[in-house]
Amino acid sequence: MKKKIHINRLGYMTGMPKSAVCSVTAGIFYLVDAVRGVSVYAGRLSHPFYDRESGDTVRLADFSDYNVKGRYFIRAGYRRSDEFEISENPYKNIRSTILHGIYLNRCGFNFENDSFSEREDEDFMRRECHMDPIAFRSDSDATRNVSGGWHSAGCYCRNTVSACLTAADMLYALKLFRGSFPKPERVLIEDECRWGLDWLMKMQDSDGGVYSGIDARHSDTFVAPDEDNDEYFIEDKTCRAALRFTAVTALAADCFRGVDMSYAKKLRNAAEKSWLWIVQSDEYNYYTGKDGSCSESGEGAFRLESDFMWAMCEMYSLTGDDSFADMISRKYVTSVFTGFGGTQCGGYAALSYLLSEHNRDRAVEAFIRKRLTDRAERMLIAIKESGYRTARSAGGGYCYGSNADVLSDCMDFITAYLISGDQRYLSGATDQFSYIFGQNPMDIMYMTGAGEEYCRFPSHKLSISSNSDSPLPGMIVSGANGERGDEYSKWHIEKGMPPAKCYIDNEYSFSTNEPAVHFSAPVIFVSAFYDKVGRSALSGLREQG
Repeated sequence: MKKKIHINRLGYMTGMPKSAVCSVTAGIFYLVDAVRGVSVYAGRLSHPFYDRESGDTVRLADFSDYNVKGRYFIRAGYRRSDEFEISENPYKNIRSTILHGIYLNRCGFNFENDSFSEREDEDFMRRECHMDPIAFRSDSDATRNVSGGWHSAGCYCRNTVSACLTAADMLYALKLFRGSFPKPERVLIEDECRWGLDWLMKMQDSDGGVYSGIDARHSDTFVAPDEDNDEYFIEDKTCRAALRFTAVTALAADCFRGVDMSYAKKLRNAAEKSWLWIVQSDEYNYYTGKDGSCSESGEGAFRLESDFMWAMCEMYSLTGDDSFADMISRKYVTSVFTGFGGTQCGGYAALSYLLSEHNRDRAVEAFIRKRLTDRAERMLIAIKESGYRTARSAGGGYCYGSNADVLSDCMDFITAYLISGDQRYLSGATDQFSYIFGQNPMDIMYMTGAGEEYCRFPSHKLSISSNSDSPLPGMIVSGANGERGDEYSKWHIEKGMPPAKCYIDNEYSFSTNEPAVHFSAPVIFVSAFYDKVGRSALSGLREQG
């Protein structure tokens, strides 16, 4: 039976917003010391609110002003929550778990000979996989060595955009919150970024174009990666792949300048070569045309304005070239500066431009800041209309990858907070993060291998094929999907189920329970942010004391 009081199962940070969502009829809630069994705090629950996204009637328990470290549970009426901690850094372990999960999804890596592999990883240890040259979709007679990278999602395919997003989240975590990472952890993150970047550079053709990924012809057998005999092919080059590649290699070149100059130069050369390919593409001609809009075909559904802007902002930040500054000043009005995901990536463009050491156009900077805070304000309105405090009604609802969308909203809130200091945005970010880790209608941590109530049966070939009773840890799964986009979900999730409850923890439900490395990487960024901001809040609490 699902609990009636939904909490952030990771715990709550001292000095930060704290709340729980309660499906109860009581009017008062109590915070109870789990060790002594005594109530230490009492508060009034909010008025009952019907949440259309889940079909639940809920009340909010807010205990943000209680900051005594300890182990607690919430009691309301005859109901009580599971136990949780209030501490200075409740997210201290989640970042390393996520990073290790990304590491264990490497392709073409010999884990058996790696000193970083841990004893508990024994069930996921394997030799190199997918090392043979792979044929092209468009030319089966030609092959290319594209070993490496990460298994992007539940199968053993590898996707260029996914790798770019994964690396970008880790790089921006280091760039913005470097002090949150002890040196050993920083080295591990830099190493993981290199692993992904090295593969991305293998995906670049001699003309500068970038192949969009590696796909399988069948992908319907549950075998270990090093035993996989499926037939794979290299997907065609696309402008979106080249734009994301340009952006992340330019970002990485800037980040690695103080770490490894020769590697930074290699990354810069790759970014410049890719940009030269882009400016000769049809999409670039559409983008620079009068209407300023484009897609992969010039008429498709996926628009590339934010992709172009991110690439140009990163190239300007890296090179300081006036041609990029001029193009940004010409095109910023038609661009999106929010979103950290597969469809919209404007949030990275915003970070890149605002952090640039080169001269910034005041009009562009003001526009970006306004766009970020406008987005945050719209999300705050959406939160007020959501029983479980998500902003999904302001950003596409619950479809495939809804958890990645929630984390993107969280990063939008964080970016708005960083430029404004508005505490409401900090609270909004906390609500989104809490949703992922238990404060949701399913009362589950949408992550493998953490806590007690977590995803145990992800749609993940490596986990299914292993000898382990538990899945590979540290993976965020796709989450609630109102479209029920696979046959298993259509049969086992009742038609008409509220969208936020269209989730099933089963390996055959790939539309709700498939993990992906780019779903997981944002947690590294978000937890590093809270580590930095939490230390500041804790300092303020001590000064007050």
